[in-house]
Amino acid sequence: MLKILLMDCNFYQVSGLSLLILKHLSDYHLLDKAIFLLPSQENNKNIANVIFQDELVTINIFNKKCINHNETEHNMAEKITIHVPFLPKSKTLNDISMKICKILEIAHADYNEFIHDEEVYWKFGLKKYAQLSDTENDVMIFIGQGYNSAEISRILNRSRKTIRTHYRSAFRKMGAENQAEFYRYASFIARCGCAERKTLCL
Repeated sequence: MLKILLMDCNFYQVSGLSLLILKHLSDYHLLDKAIFLLPSQENNKNIANVIFQDELVTINIFNKKCINHNETEHNMAEKITIHVPFLPKSKTLNDISMKICKILEIAHADYNEFIHDEEVYWKFGLKKYAQLSDTENDVMIFIGQGYNSAEISRILNRSRKTIRTHYRSAFRKMGAENQAEFYRYASFIARCGCAERKTLCL
């Protein structure tokens, strides 16, 4: 069962997302294989497969072999966490719908499929999307931690020009419209644990 949680505080955005998600589930005959969780229940963030939040989506792919019905065991289960920048303000309805479709497709995946990233990228058609390089990801995290380009330059032992190039490249790949969008996403990722900092650009 795919568990979906909508955390956005904007009523209209939540309503629109709900309709697009329901349409996708209906088109693929998956309505009986998904449920919407209530954001008011604290533990729902721990068990959700897909969490739509302000400007990002978190996908949790659990290792089903390690999960029993016990709530505590579910919270401690092996999982792969992927964050997707979700910035729909300047996108067309078709673009948003395609992104939701891809997110739900990934969320349905088996845990073991995601052990080998390269194969996953081919299987889900992710090769056409430019992903962040390791350095771009590091620069994004440092920006999210509040470092400026001069400080990041010293930490990574790269020129400020190179750091600015990595920043612009990450900005473009994420589809950010402005610095505020980029910074909000970067600061969220910077607060995540090291094992939960994987970004997927769609």
